[in-house]
Amino acid sequence: MQDSSISNIQKNPLKLYIQDIFRANSTDNKYIYKLFGLPFKNVMIHGVLTAVYNTTKITTNLELSDATGTVQIYYDSTKNNNSISSTSWRDLTNNYIDASKFGDPNILIMSEMMDRIKNKMNCVVFEEGCFMSVVGDIFVDSSRGVRMISAYECNVTSAAYDVVWMEELRYLYDKFYINNPSC
Repeated sequence: MQDSSISNIQKNPLKLYIQDIFRANSTDNKYIYKLFGLPFKNVMIHGVLTAVYNTTKITTNLELSDATGTVQIYYDSTKNNNSISSTSWRDLTNNYIDASKFGDPNILIMSEMMDRIKNKMNCVVFEEGCFMSVVGDIFVDSSRGVRMISAYECNVTSAAYDVVWMEELRYLYDKFYINNPSC
């Protein structure tokens, strides 16, 4: 079994600096990369949104930068896991209405949950200058021969989260990636 087989890859996204998207080595499987001796498919990156372009109702192109580099991102909102079927939403709404009619003691919790579900279903509004966390796959834009990210999760974060992220990455690189005895 080769290192690039699906069974050997990281189960969770590999948290990386943007520069390492371009440093990762290709494998025999075009969807799997290898860095620090670790085969992986998905990555998680964080940075500042520096450009938004080619936006439609469901897709957009982004440019994300961190202290190490910049990467282009393609985001298709239909590929995220934030959508809920109309049947499920109807059932949730009906259960909430019934609970509110009959004085359910958990109605405040249910109300908060309904608000969060509804907000999560709404599309993310991308604005230049905001901090973002992105989870996706590396792919090569064949027309330009450039590595990009095909994102399936984009979350707006904050400057405070950026500081925590950079500290977390420093720890991961020092303790697990660079000084990994299995590499």
